[in-house]
Amino acid sequence: MRTLLLSAVLALTATPAVAGPEATLPVEHYRLANGLEVILAPDPSVTSAMVEVWYHVGSKDEVIGKSGFAHLFEHLMFEGSKHVPEGQFDLLLERAGGWNNGTTNNDRTTYFEQVPGNQVTLALWLEADRMAGLWDAMNADVLANQRDVVKNERRQSYENRPYGVAALTIQQALWPKGHGNWNLTIGTMADLDAASLADVEAFWRTYYVPANATLLVAGRFEPAAIRAQIERLFGWMPTKPVPARRTLDAPVAPLAQQVALETTDKVAVPKVIVTVRAPEASAPELNDLEVATEVFGGGKTSRLYKRLVWKDRLATDAYAYLNPQFLGSELQIEAVARPGVTAEALRAAVLDEIAAFAAAPPTAAEVERARRGLEVGLLSTLENLPSRINQLADWAAYFGDPDHLAEAQAALAAVTPASVAAAAGRWLRVDAAVVMVVRPEPAAAAGGAP
Repeated sequence: MRTLLLSAVLALTATPAVAGPEATLPVEHYRLANGLEVILAPDPSVTSAMVEVWYHVGSKDEVIGKSGFAHLFEHLMFEGSKHVPEGQFDLLLERAGGWNNGTTNNDRTTYFEQVPGNQVTLALWLEADRMAGLWDAMNADVLANQRDVVKNERRQSYENRPYGVAALTIQQALWPKGHGNWNLTIGTMADLDAASLADVEAFWRTYYVPANATLLVAGRFEPAAIRAQIERLFGWMPTKPVPARRTLDAPVAPLAQQVALETTDKVAVPKVIVTVRAPEASAPELNDLEVATEVFGGGKTSRLYKRLVWKDRLATDAYAYLNPQFLGSELQIEAVARPGVTAEALRAAVLDEIAAFAAAPPTAAEVERARRGLEVGLLSTLENLPSRINQLADWAAYFGDPDHLAEAQAALAAVTPASVAAAAGRWLRVDAAVVMVVRPEPAAAAGGAP
């Protein structure tokens, strides 16, 4: 793997084009009889291994009135299972020299462990036990405890975090109520309070089944032995239906008109956030928009940063990023004002730079630099074991193939200044954006930094 990545990086620096060698990753992809998707990516050059289970359920699959369930399960899955008492999951892994965590977003809920290469079976056993036996350890007290933990996380991550609540408001302004992307991954306090044990059990029995999961193992392990272990630990689980999941039923379209929002927060300086819709994660046009995002706001050489931070000195930071999603992606632009700069001045400059980008599309040199940076970033992702396994999972979910490196490189190589300009002209538009201005609360503004 490392030799492959090094040769690809050398190819980038040696040739004017971004297209590196057509690489094939050492990946095995199959399904068990009960529907569990398995991805094996051995790498004998490392000493550890990652085990990850991706459950194909995220906040997009929730219904109004029952928000936050996918994220709540991220917490419940660490509270014990049939053969693992509460608190023992972390302890067993740490004794073996490993660590673990979980994440939730619109599209999925993932659980992962990194362990020494000779401890993969332990991680697999732990994941199998909670896939099949979570409910054996569940009760009202566990639910109440983790509900409070999630509510506190909402406070820490959004309500008590500078500019945090604005993110929730933007998301629900960008997508219509009833759309999967309108749902808040963190949930609402009211929905979390209303979650009953019966509601949560129904969610688990629907979505936490083998046919709705992808199991990945990457790093140092012996493939034949691990295949046998996976069959033994997961293959006995009964076949259950693949649950209904939200799918893209119509093409993603830009917002019909600009949505202007304002709020206040306990902050010292204003912030401007401009968000637009973007195509779904698997859309070819997303590659063009990714390059456009990089040219516009991807780092200190981007147009946005050079204008707002260096030239006009209106902001202390300014950047743009693209978040791929099943039901429609999001392109977000953020700028934090320099002390003494008004929200009006910062907002005007950000919107003016977006308009200027349309009037002066990216040059061939800008596109080439962005493509090189994106491909090197992709290859760097594959060099790191935790980020590598996440990338393989993303590719499997969005494209149906975890070995998508060659296709990803080819897609970047196919991007041209004209295609970037066309994508930016369709999506990166002031008249199709949610424009949020966050102002300091009067007391915070008068008293300086909180």
